[in-house]
Amino acid sequence: MTKPILTEKQKDRLYSQLIKLGDMMGDGMHYEPDGKWIEKEYKQTMKALGIGPQRKDNKQAINKFMVERVNEAQCLQCKGKLKQTRSGSTIGKCVDCGARFRLMKIKSKRG
Repeated sequence: MTKPILTEKQKDRLYSQLIKLGDMMGDGMHYEPDGKWIEKEYKQTMKALGIGPQRKDNKQAINKFMVERVNEAQCLQCKGKLKQTRSGSTIGKCVDCGARFRLMKIKSKRG
């Protein structure tokens, strides 16, 4: 995914918005009952500027594991052959009956 091209005016506006939201968070306003929007908007602004944390890309490791998993597993309904639905997916689809199965569980670090 490519980063959107921003003009200097747009960047300046986003940075000033980021500073304003950061000040509000520094004052603790995001902990108030109606302050959840501050955190959400802060993350969106950082993402728009391209300075937030990047997602980890595990696509190659998933695909490598799924090649083995698809060969050893079979459809639970018709005992047919499974195929990975798309690259980076942990879902297998039966070639014969079309049933879908999760063949791998990814553990998230988020609580």
